[in-house]
Amino acid sequence: LPGVARRVSAFVAVLCYSRYLYIEFTLSQSMGTFLRCMDRCLKFFGGSTAADIFDNMKTVVLSHTAHATVFNPRFIEYTRARGGFAVLACNVRRGNEKGRVERPIGYVRLRFWPGRRFSDLLDLNTQAAAWRDDFANGRVHEVTGKVPSLVFRHEEKRLLKPLSDTPFNTDDTNGDTVTKMFRVTLDRNKYSVPWRLVSQSVVVRGNDDTVSVFLGTKQVAFHRRSWGVGEDIE
Repeated sequence: LPGVARRVSAFVAVLCYSRYLYIEFTLSQSMGTFLRCMDRCLKFFGGSTAADIFDNMKTVVLSHTAHATVFNPRFIEYTRARGGFAVLACNVRRGNEKGRVERPIGYVRLRFWPGRRFSDLLDLNTQAAAWRDDFANGRVHEVTGKVPSLVFRHEEKRLLKPLSDTPFNTDDTNGDTVTKMFRVTLDRNKYSVPWRLVSQSVVVRGNDDTVSVFLGTKQVAFHRRSWGVGEDIE
């Protein structure tokens, strides 16, 4: 991003039958960011599938061998809160097992990304949403020969499972000790707290927009979140 030395990541999901696509760019691959992307993705589709297929990222799969797959317990809790869709993991180095989404990722790289200019993350995601809705989901798909948005609207959408509105905390969470400069750290940036809390153990919670600091159940600081690197926010 202009002026921000951070890597931009893409969250991409596609419905296997219609090839209806969701895409969102982020500045983090943390569990909290991933769950917030999942929430926006499920709301975009308007429901959940019977089962979701995932690559072996640590936010979903802790370990995967020929004998057993160990899923991230926080993500399993999230799936239950959202209606209980099953979770399947691809085998290691078997990209063909998630071909429905591997192909769209290549499609994004070739058709959306080249020559793209953007001022910030919001601008990038605004452009991505317009491209997704006007082009990617509105074209005749090269494999199915059908328009993904039409297949989704007329055939697939009614078969999705309703989403549960059970509350689930999708914040990035970090336990920290307040420094001598009355600062705590979240995602490569420092945030101030009241000086009386020096050496106290606190919990730092961040979402896409804000950072809150808690001593026990009491909120002791609140900041706008910085997505820069090495910044000190007072």
